[in-house]
Amino acid sequence: MSKQKRQRSFDFGRVFFPDKTNPIPDVVYFQPLGNHVGNVRKLVKAWKIEDFPGNTETEREESKARVDEAARIHDIGKPPKFKLEAKATKEGKFKEYIYSFKGHRFLADSPDIWAKYLAIGHHDFSVGDISRDAYKLKKESHKYEEILTKEPLTYARELYILEMCDQIEAELACRVIGNDEQAESRAFMDYTTFKSDNSTYLIDPFPFNKDAIPLSFAYWSLKLSEEDKEELKNLLDKPHKLQDKINDIVKKWWQSHQGKAKKEQPKLVEIKSHSLVDSSQDWNCETAYQALSKGKYIPNPMQQNVWDAIANPNPAFLLKAPTGSGKMEAVVFPCLAQGYRLILPLPARSLVEDQKQRIEQYIKTFSALPKNQNREFSLVVDTGSKMERLIYQKGERVDRKINSRRHLYKGDVILTTLDKFLYRYFAFGDKQKSFVFPLRIHRDKTHSEKTVICVDEAHSYDNISFTNFHSLVQSLYEAGRSIVLMTATMPQQHLDRFDYLKVIDYINHPENVNALREFQQQSYETKAFEWLNEVHRDSTNPLHFQTQVAQIVLREWKSQPNRRIIAVVETVTDAVEIYTQVKDELGFNTDTQGQFLFLYHGRISDIPKDSEFSRSTRYKNVKNRDENDRPYILITTSAIEVGCDLNSEVLISEMCPPENLIQRAGRCNRRGNVPDAKVILVGNTIQDFANTLDESGWETYQNTLQQLTDFNTAQISECIVRSHYVDDYRVVELFSMLHDYVYSADLTCQPAHEKGLVVTRSWTPSATLVYDDGTHGDQIENMPQVTVPIDRLTIKKDNINQYANTHVCERYYDQENTSWEMRGLRWGFAYQKEIVIKINQSNDGAFMPDGNPEYSYNPELGFVELPGVFIKLKTNGFDEKLLYQYGNTGQKKSVIITYTKALEETT
Repeated sequence: MSKQKRQRSFDFGRVFFPDKTNPIPDVVYFQPLGNHVGNVRKLVKAWKIEDFPGNTETEREESKARVDEAARIHDIGKPPKFKLEAKATKEGKFKEYIYSFKGHRFLADSPDIWAKYLAIGHHDFSVGDISRDAYKLKKESHKYEEILTKEPLTYARELYILEMCDQIEAELACRVIGNDEQAESRAFMDYTTFKSDNSTYLIDPFPFNKDAIPLSFAYWSLKLSEEDKEELKNLLDKPHKLQDKINDIVKKWWQSHQGKAKKEQPKLVEIKSHSLVDSSQDWNCETAYQALSKGKYIPNPMQQNVWDAIANPNPAFLLKAPTGSGKMEAVVFPCLAQGYRLILPLPARSLVEDQKQRIEQYIKTFSALPKNQNREFSLVVDTGSKMERLIYQKGERVDRKINSRRHLYKGDVILTTLDKFLYRYFAFGDKQKSFVFPLRIHRDKTHSEKTVICVDEAHSYDNISFTNFHSLVQSLYEAGRSIVLMTATMPQQHLDRFDYLKVIDYINHPENVNALREFQQQSYETKAFEWLNEVHRDSTNPLHFQTQVAQIVLREWKSQPNRRIIAVVETVTDAVEIYTQVKDELGFNTDTQGQFLFLYHGRISDIPKDSEFSRSTRYKNVKNRDENDRPYILITTSAIEVGCDLNSEVLISEMCPPENLIQRAGRCNRRGNVPDAKVILVGNTIQDFANTLDESGWETYQNTLQQLTDFNTAQISECIVRSHYVDDYRVVELFSMLHDYVYSADLTCQPAHEKGLVVTRSWTPSATLVYDDGTHGDQIENMPQVTVPIDRLTIKKDNINQYANTHVCERYYDQENTSWEMRGLRWGFAYQKEIVIKINQSNDGAFMPDGNPEYSYNPELGFVELPGVFIKLKTNGFDEKLLYQYGNTGQKKSVIITYTKALEETT
């Protein structure tokens, strides 16, 4: 009996379908595993040695050797795990072919335990895997423990280099053997490739130590016979059987060649740097400002000072400068010119869109400069579950259809909120690839890419948000990161907490103040001041106050037409009523060219973005009139008082704390070019929810205001006081636990991370309020929406809902279908949920339970009222519980969600 010949396992590294959506392909290409691995190792060997972790050349070489060994073994488990799959639609129809080597990484093995862990860990890059592996390595040997104690991110950085070499090779293979669509669809790619000619590809940024790297891409071609195609055709409505058949075809082809199928002629390519010119060369402060402002202005003394500070190794300073002095440009310009990635957390989501438009223009201008036209620049906007990445080249926005998860936090400027930045700092987001955020945040000058983290409006944080803010800044500073804080009105009690930062002071340092004023040839006090303390609130008649403010606005508008007027009040309800009264009195059209009356507050949706009523469109229109000295009336809330670059002639403000008043006044005569500018303060009390002053502070504040005839920032700033604040020990402890887990691989702290609890501003989690008018199908991301704390959505009476057709849901990511889905709210911890309050528009045949009224949503006014959907339950201790009831009367169903009380509520 003859001995049966042993069959070789599939020797495939990757599979390419020229048209993967065609269920009956003409040809399938297979890249040999050895070819793929050889290319990856070549890239590892060429990677810049300074990017490998280590303090000495020897340590970096050892690191590189570990990554190379990991590259050698990272795919040895692929042959026995190979399988083609036919993905189906929800309706059960064929969608596309994909290939799978599921579980192959766990078969990697090497005597070098560290390299083995790297090989097994490639593909995922999650905080869970990295923290677990780093913990195990520390337990494995004293040497590993010493390496990871000295530099905790060593394992993560090595894994990143391995994954990037793997991904760069994969993308090039897709472009060379497959097609560009397959290349663009790949996730977690930190580099951009461009085809220069048939054999040359340009990569940006270029992480290698050679000017050019040659690579060879070999492949086999399986041409399907007519018989094979006919068999597939008969299975078109049965994706599972179609999958079995295509696998059977491949298996027979491979066996018939005994693994020795003739390869096609290898395709030889060369990769080079796309950034042929170093964009940071030859810049000095003056030339950069001239270029980025298109010759409009030269840097002032404060901006020159900041330029020099950022040029130093690992800058860490606090900038105190007046509103309107160009703090944003002072940081953005040197970071662009000197090649830093700038992460810019802001205190509120509403500010992000405002600054986005401003920074976008600078990036466009920078990308259009002759020395920069060989590369792309990008702006990342990260404020919620969706992350937007905008690309610019040669002065224009470039539209690329790429995987939304392809470039996580890859941008020249990353615009976000402090809340979301904390979220990313602790590696929260999609579980897969989640560690990319800590890794990029901690880039510094020892890497080919360097990062500056600049927290603007640093005075905006108090209570829990200040506790987290302080812990974050201290952690970044202790890790040696480059960090800048910017403020105009931070109280001394808070400034003292950052005594480890160098201070650049253009508010209290006389020499600096005089230099800035002399340069600008203006005084920041060039605006009259009037306090109308006879205006008061009537608790029985809210209209009394609203009407008085509306009349003051109208008086100013009519007394001197064609003025730029901003009126700021504390609540959305007040702003909407004042706006409505002014509109009724003056009348105006909504045509963009003729519109001069605007309403702006935090509960106006920014979705759809192209809507004339979106928050960003309103700000853009106001800004356009402001820049062209055209008249307008803006009725707003505190949403406008920080970050917004407006130059009104009259600022009318409801009585507020001194720090808020200074910020609001910063939107008046901002450029020092209004000879008759004035600030009008109305009211005789600060509303309780906004007050930061005790009785003594309030008395001092009143006395100061009574003496003023001109707005004096220095005197008003002396009234700023914060009572001694004791950090909530639970917030401090939670920050420490999350930090120990993510950055020190302390697995005892893992449960805190798994709960998804990141307390940012308060212990109260938020929900997304969505209005569905029936025109967007199930796509809630296209519906008007705002985010509000869930305790603002309570109802006191025992009712199902305050309004008809209002439903509480939770949004979750379905990993099986790789898509976001919606389901009814479930019991559990509120911090782990993305809660959505969906209000449906009532129409013919709609269900109106118990005669509840329909929610009145007007896109012009925004979400004025907040619907009551939860009943607050009485509890003891630290737990807060909200009850949600739904269903018909007599058949109610209940859901309870839990979160943690603020410290003051438990005592």
